[in-house]
Amino acid sequence: MKVLFLSPPQKEKTFPSLGIAYLAAMLNKNKHDAYIHDGADSSIKEMIKYTGEIAPKVVGITMNTTNRFEALELAKLIKEKFKIPIILGGPHPTLVPDQILKNYSFIDFIVRNEGEYSTLELINALEKGNDFSKILGISYKKDNEVVHNPQVSPIQDLDKLPFPDWKFFDLKKYAKLPEFTYKESPHGSIISSRGCPFRCTFCSSNNFWGYKIRFRSAKNVIEEMKMLYNLGIRFIYFNDDNFTSNKKRTIDICKLMIKEGFSEKIGWQCRAEVNIIDEELLSWMKKANCNMIEFGIEDCTEQGIRWFKKSHTLSQVKTAFDLCKKYNIKTKSYFIIGGDHETKENIEAKKKYINELDPDITTASILLAYPKTEIFEIGKRKGLWNDDIWLKNLVGEKYHSNALIYTGPHLSYSEVSAASADILYNWMKKKGYYKFSDNLKIALNMLKKGDLKKLIIMSLTVLKQKIK
Repeated sequence: MKVLFLSPPQKEKTFPSLGIAYLAAMLNKNKHDAYIHDGADSSIKEMIKYTGEIAPKVVGITMNTTNRFEALELAKLIKEKFKIPIILGGPHPTLVPDQILKNYSFIDFIVRNEGEYSTLELINALEKGNDFSKILGISYKKDNEVVHNPQVSPIQDLDKLPFPDWKFFDLKKYAKLPEFTYKESPHGSIISSRGCPFRCTFCSSNNFWGYKIRFRSAKNVIEEMKMLYNLGIRFIYFNDDNFTSNKKRTIDICKLMIKEGFSEKIGWQCRAEVNIIDEELLSWMKKANCNMIEFGIEDCTEQGIRWFKKSHTLSQVKTAFDLCKKYNIKTKSYFIIGGDHETKENIEAKKKYINELDPDITTASILLAYPKTEIFEIGKRKGLWNDDIWLKNLVGEKYHSNALIYTGPHLSYSEVSAASADILYNWMKKKGYYKFSDNLKIALNMLKKGDLKKLIIMSLTVLKQKIK
């Protein structure tokens, strides 16, 4: 059966959508005819045109919370024009499948959580006209009623999955983050593990992947690196929640990188938790040409770390950053502005703390509440929102990236937005990553969405800093 997978249009997209690339590879391996149109630097009009050219029998669309309305618009137009089944997958439909199927009649199926085997079974059933009731991990409508089949078990042997199908991706269309090295070469990404054992209050990752981490073997990861290298890719981003969570496997991957000569050919970066970092691990990562490690620090106080339910201590943060400096591995720190502990004094302490850590790049993200996260449930208990909020286009002072801002009891929305802009602007400028064109793109996007108040707040913040 001919199937087309789509991700919604997105400007400045950094990497191909690996989720649909895995699905296409799985279908093609099993004698279907799967295609991909990724949304990088594209438009809905272009994607509708491509759909007509391919003439699929089924369309699958990946959706997250921030792009949910672009995904829904795309799905509606395809349904109206081509009258074919529409499947949704990805984080947002996994978390709120009932809401989507009850409110958007043009959606026929939702594949929840990991989709490789469930999607294959669903396409097989559609092709043969079989019943859907035995297919685990899908939701659908039957006789105007929503049906949620039992949950599919997490895939235990990830090595059995085919590598993502990259042949449909135009690598020239993807933006390069300012901290990336090898800027003249295409960049790729690899997911080498799935799952996260931690329970951070702001994250819904484990609701999608599960709490138990499942690892691909070092050999399997290196084979995918070979494939990407042969495509011309010279920089790889490991898109795991925590690439280093199994120290032995990480070192084994590094040793194989060195053995295969990739330490001389490919640069890479990853995300890690500071409580796992030690000298032995970093020495091997450096030998294997790791350029940067990203750490989720979130706050500079024990109170804030506890509130976010992070698993590290401040002393572990210092040790990890000191070791990265020793081995000349760049660092990127993630901080969050907002929460029940957040105050003006805490924000000033956060600025000082970032200066002391001296990461090569930092973020100071506004605290957002996503579906099924603890932050979202806290807001529900306080009467700030209810589950129906996800049916609304969230634009205005209380929202960011079509998600909900949770300020906590001590700060206003404008104070949180201003603090985030202040820290980001200061640090980007200090480290030489700041470009006026980046702020201009953000401003134009806010203007397009009608987010005028937040645009004014953030513009005034940046203007104050320039005057200083």
